[in-house]
Amino acid sequence: MPRSHRMLASLAAAFLVVTAGWLVPGCGSEPTFDKSTQYTPEALAQELVFQTRALSPEARKAVKSRATPAKTKAAPGYVPEPETKGESKAQTKQAQTEDLDSVLDDIERKARAITKIPAPEVFKKIADAVSKDTTLDAKDRDTLVERLNQMAKAG
Repeated sequence: MPRSHRMLASLAAAFLVVTAGWLVPGCGSEPTFDKSTQYTPEALAQELVFQTRALSPEARKAVKSRATPAKTKAAPGYVPEPETKGESKAQTKQAQTEDLDSVLDDIERKARAITKIPAPEVFKKIADAVSKDTTLDAKDRDTLVERLNQMAKAG
């Protein structure tokens, strides 16, 4: 067999192997995950405490009322999450100048992504975990627990 035929045969074999691997189900496709499994109330409580401690003392004031539920996709004024990396980077840069309300908004969004537990129960569990935390000042801890209880009542 001439050298050119062997080279052509090896290229064809390599092409078939790559193509077969790409066509087989599960190969070459993006995996899908259940977003509700990413968060637990305990993990969100830890994240809330960590982010609150990272805020400056001036930024630890929450002025936004938590007595009404967050906007859902059906609610007027709903703003969808970014779909491109550029939009995500812009939001990340904007989030660097956070206050307690923006931290609570982020935790609320993540808590509502937990679909296996009703939202009021999730907020109560987070409030319970935060109330047991000893790393926060009593004033900050009480503020967080109060806001989380408001979210639980709002549903």
